[in-house]
Amino acid sequence: CTLVAVESLVLVDRALAFGDVVKRQASDTASGCVIRTSTQCTIQPIYNGLPFNAVHPWPHKEKDNILREIPGSDLEYMYEYNAGDYVLYHDWVGVIEDVWEDVAIRLENGSIVVVEKPQELEILEPDLSAFPSAAGPRSRLADILAQTRDLTLSAQALDSDDTGFPLDPPVLYLGQSVFTKKGNLRRGRFVYGSYDPNIPPGGVIVDLKAKELDIRWLSRNVFDESRTHNASPPTHLDRGDFGEIILYDRSRAPQCLQSVTQMGSKQGSDFAVGDVVKFRDTAGAAVKYGAGNGKQGIFRRIPRSTTQGYDLNSFLITRTNTKVTIQWQDASTSDVDSTCVVPYLNVDDHDVWPGELVFIKANKAEDGTLQDSDLEMKDGEPGVTNLKNVGVVQSADAKERLAKIRWFADSRVSILEGYDDALVAGSHMGVLSSDETDVSLYEIVTHPALTKRRGDLVLVAPLAQPTSFDLFAIQTISNGEQGWSQPLPESTSSGRSSESRTRVNWFGEVVDLGLDGFLTVRLGALDQVIDVRIPVEATITVVSDDDSLNGSLTEEDERTSWTESWDSGSDVVIEETVEYEGGTRLDEDSDSEMWSTDEESPEAFGKPLAQHSTIDVERLEPLEQPLEQPSEQTEYAENGLKVQQISFTAFPNMPAQFVMLDEPTPLNHHFYSESVLLSASLMRRIRKEHKILESSLPEGIWVRTWEDRLDLVRILIIGPEDTPYSLAPFVLDFHLSQDFPRSPPEAYFHSWTRGLGRINPNLYEDGKVCLSLLGTWPGDSKDESWSEDSTMLQVFVSLMGLVLVKEPFYNEAGFDAYVGSPETQINSALYTEKAFVMAKGFIHHALSHQSGGMENILTWLYLPKVDGPCLLERVLMECDKLLDEVSIKAANVDLSGTTGLRLSSGAKVLLRKYASDLRIILAGVERTSY
Repeated sequence: CTLVAVESLVLVDRALAFGDVVKRQASDTASGCVIRTSTQCTIQPIYNGLPFNAVHPWPHKEKDNILREIPGSDLEYMYEYNAGDYVLYHDWVGVIEDVWEDVAIRLENGSIVVVEKPQELEILEPDLSAFPSAAGPRSRLADILAQTRDLTLSAQALDSDDTGFPLDPPVLYLGQSVFTKKGNLRRGRFVYGSYDPNIPPGGVIVDLKAKELDIRWLSRNVFDESRTHNASPPTHLDRGDFGEIILYDRSRAPQCLQSVTQMGSKQGSDFAVGDVVKFRDTAGAAVKYGAGNGKQGIFRRIPRSTTQGYDLNSFLITRTNTKVTIQWQDASTSDVDSTCVVPYLNVDDHDVWPGELVFIKANKAEDGTLQDSDLEMKDGEPGVTNLKNVGVVQSADAKERLAKIRWFADSRVSILEGYDDALVAGSHMGVLSSDETDVSLYEIVTHPALTKRRGDLVLVAPLAQPTSFDLFAIQTISNGEQGWSQPLPESTSSGRSSESRTRVNWFGEVVDLGLDGFLTVRLGALDQVIDVRIPVEATITVVSDDDSLNGSLTEEDERTSWTESWDSGSDVVIEETVEYEGGTRLDEDSDSEMWSTDEESPEAFGKPLAQHSTIDVERLEPLEQPLEQPSEQTEYAENGLKVQQISFTAFPNMPAQFVMLDEPTPLNHHFYSESVLLSASLMRRIRKEHKILESSLPEGIWVRTWEDRLDLVRILIIGPEDTPYSLAPFVLDFHLSQDFPRSPPEAYFHSWTRGLGRINPNLYEDGKVCLSLLGTWPGDSKDESWSEDSTMLQVFVSLMGLVLVKEPFYNEAGFDAYVGSPETQINSALYTEKAFVMAKGFIHHALSHQSGGMENILTWLYLPKVDGPCLLERVLMECDKLLDEVSIKAANVDLSGTTGLRLSSGAKVLLRKYASDLRIILAGVERTSY
C-alpha cells in the first residue's frame, strides 16, 4: 500500500454499472440513471506462451502482447462459476457465495497433477533480469524460488514438506507460475505422469475447475403451484449436482440487440479492472486481432496442441474505458464518457426518475384537510395495505421538486405488510391516463413493492389467460389479457444449452422502465434470450439493486449495524455536552438521603405505581382575563421573513415546564402497556430527576409525568428558531425501566410525517430515537454514553440542541466531516427544505389530535384566545411571505445555510396545503372567541 498525493492522480475511467444513479457534477440538483453501458478493455495475457519447461513470469509484460480497446461484447468471464453469480436450481434462485476448485498444474517434466490443497499454492512473480537464462531447469527454478522478493527458501527447503506456507487461499489464474510443498504434489491426483521427487514442486496452472459451490438460496418460484414443498435445496452442491444448475448469465442478450445500440436495454457484462476474461470466440478473435492490427495489439493465440490440450488463452483486464447512456430526470438522454459524471452517493429520499411507480401519501378530503386515507387496512384483511392514486413518473424537475405524473384510473393495489416487495394477488394498476399532472415530490412516495430498478432480478408470474404460459409466443403481457404476438428474434446460443433452460420462463432481469408503467424484463435463462414487457404487478423482486444502491442502507440496516460502525471508528457521531444552571449533577450526589422526603417510607416501595399519589399537581387553565403582551426579543432581518425571536418565559401565564399530573395516564403514551414495580432506589432516583427538571429545564421544553405512572414521561420540545424546525412541536415519550439508571430510559418519537420520510436523521418514522446518550447510537468516548450519573435533563437538552439543528442533513453518521463541502450542499439544502415544510405539518397534527398531558400547553403556545405567544399567527405570517413570489425574490430567503436558496415550487405546493389547513384551525378558534 502506497500513499499518493491526490493531485498527482488522473481519472482514467469510472466503473459505472447498469442502473447506477449519477450527476453531471456533485453540486448539481438533477440526476440520472445509467440505462446502457459500453466498455472497452485493455487486456494482458496471463500465460506468456513460452514452452512449458521455461519460467513463466506473470503477468506477461511485453507491450506487443497487450491488447487495447477490446469491446466488452467480445469478452466473457474465464470461469463458468464465480462468487456473486446467480443460479437456478429446480424452482429456486440462489447466489454463489464460494467456489471450491480443483487446480491442475503442469510440472517441468510434463506431468500434470491436481494438487491436494490449492490453498498451499504460492504465486511466483520473479524478476527475470536477475537470473541467467542459460541455467538448467532444476537450478533455474531453485534460484528463482530462493531469490523471490516475497519468500526466501533454501534449495534444501524445496525438497522438504515442512515449508511453512500461509493457508490463506491465493487468487489463482490460468497460466500463472506457482510453487508449493512437495507433499501437496505427492498426495495430489496425477492426470498425466507420476510423482517424481527430483522435480521442483512448481509449474504452470493449466486448469481451474469448480468442484463444489456454496450457495445462499434467495427465493422459490412462488408462482409454481405444482410444487408441494417449500424446503430450500442444500447450501453445498458438488460436481454431481452441476448438471441441474442453470447459471444466470447477465451478459446474454437477444440477438437483435447484439449489433444494434438500443437505448434502455442492458448489453454485456459490467467488466472491471482485475477481472479474468477470455474471448467469446477465440478463433474469430485470432483473425480480428491478428497480424496487421497494430493499433489494438496482436492476439497470439496459444494452440491447445502446445499446452497438452488445455486452453491457456486467458487475460487480465488492466484498464477500462466506459461509455454510458444516461436518462436524466427530465426524460432526456445523453451518451457520455463515464468520467464526465459522478456517482450520486447520498440519494435524496424524494428523488424519482422516469418510469417509476409512485403514489400520493397525503390527500385532501372534501373539507380541505389533509387525511391519511391513502394508506388504509382492508376490512377483514389485517396486514394488507391498500394504495390509492398510483401513477407513473414521466419526468421530474429536481430543482423545483416537481414531477409530471400519469395516473392509473380505478387502480386496485394492495401490499402485504412485512413483505416489502410483494403485492397482494389480484392487484391491478388499471388504465393509464394520457393526461400529465404536476405533483410535488414531497407528496409522492415510492414503495419497494412498486419500485423496480434497472438490474433488479425478478420472478415473473404466469399469464392468467390462457392457462398455458408460453413466453415464446408472447412479447407483451398485459394484465388480464393475452396481449399480442410478435415474431421472436433469433437467439444466440450461450454454449451451455440444456433442455432445462426452456422451462425457466419465470425468472429474469429488469432492463427498462416504460413510461406506460410496463417493465421490460429479460428472460436470460432461456436458451433463446428474449425481452418481454409486463406490468409491475406480474413480478416479485428477488434481488434489488436498490439494496446496494450507492451503499445506501434501510432504516433497519442503519439501526442494526451501528455497533459495527462504532468498532471501525469510521463514523463521526453526535457529541453530547450539556451545561445548565441551577441544577445539581447526580455524580456530585454522595449522600443518598439528601433527597429523602417525608412521604418516603419502606411501606411505600414495591407497590404498583397507582398507589403512589402523594404529590399535589398544578393544573393549568386558560386565563379569563387577558394579560399584557410582553415585548419580543432579538430583531431579525429587515426583510420580515424571519419574525422577531420570542421568549416564552417573558409571558407571565406560561404553563409550568415540569408538572406531575393527577389525571389518568393517557392511553396513547407509547409505553403505557409497560409495567414496573418501583423499588426504593428507583423512587429516590426518580425524585432526583424531578428535582432537576423542576429547576433546570431550558426554555422551549415542557415535561409531564403522572402520579399513577411515575415511570412514564412525556416531553414537548418547541423547535428552535433559525432552524427548519422553528416553532414546531415535537413530542417524545420516555419509560424508566426497572434497570434505570443502570440502563438509559427508553424513548419513542411521535412522528407525524404521514410516511413521507424522516424529518430528522436521528428521528425515525417508526419512533426510534438515535442518540448515543440513549444507547441507540455509538459514541466516540465514554462521556457520550449513558452512565448512572447521566440525567434525563441531559437527554432533553441533547434533543433540542444537537438533533433539532439548522442543517440536520449532517446529523447522519460521519456526514459532519462534509459540512460546507460543495458535493453535499445541495443534499443538505433539500433536506432542510423538506424538514421546514414537514414541520408545518407537525403543527397541524398537534392542534388537531389529542396529545395527552400537553393540550393546555399547545393551546397556550399556538392559539390566540389564551393570551400566549400565538405562534400559529406567526407561523402563518412566515408561510405567507415565503409563498409570496415578489417578496421571495426581493428577500432571497436562506433556509439552510446555502446562500440564495429559495423554496422550490414543490415545497411551496405542500407548504400552501399545510398553511390552508392551519388557517382553518385559526379561523375556527377566532369564531369561537366572539
